[in-house]
Amino acid sequence: MWTERENAYIKSHPMHIISSDIAARRASMGDYDEALLAFNLLDRTVQESPEGKEIASALAIGKRSRMGAKVPDFIQNDPEGRPVNFAGFRGKYVFIDFWSSSCAPCRAENPNILKAYNKYKDKNFTVLGVSLDDNIELWKNAIKEDKMPWTMVSDLKGLKNEVSSYFGIFGIPRSLLIDTEVKIIAKDLRGDELKQKLDELFSSN
Repeated sequence: MWTERENAYIKSHPMHIISSDIAARRASMGDYDEALLAFNLLDRTVQESPEGKEIASALAIGKRSRMGAKVPDFIQNDPEGRPVNFAGFRGKYVFIDFWSSSCAPCRAENPNILKAYNKYKDKNFTVLGVSLDDNIELWKNAIKEDKMPWTMVSDLKGLKNEVSSYFGIFGIPRSLLIDTEVKIIAKDLRGDELKQKLDELFSSN
């Protein structure tokens, strides 16, 4: 209801700063479809303004992680320095977990991810951890302490990790659930939400 009211306001006031602020807020929150709708309702002069161009740039990034978008192949190294190609995960359901050793909420969520991994690892499901660490020893220690057996990768560039940056992810924990055709089918699942989604997914397979 509130979204409809906002859209009606933008339609009636396509040049007002509040309208562009609504579009900017939606884009910053990763709400691609609603942000795009708001942006398209703005007057063209607003769309082509400096703020409008910033919103358009955010939308271009947001489009990469929208539901149904395909995850492109990428290569990053595992903790031992061996390159891992995402192409090798094609044909599986993959939970891509963006985390770091210094992220307390991420570490608190790791036991839940481990439960999901152990329950479904024999049903064409796996986890790929993409670490936003910049210290390899802290990264390795966290993997060992949290007993995470799945594939881990990182370019050790911290918050400037190339994969997370591609998706516009600069705050963690964040996640993407990918189907066998490398399409995004869910985002930011944690705790019971992750369990429920996987139970639903694999109960029908």
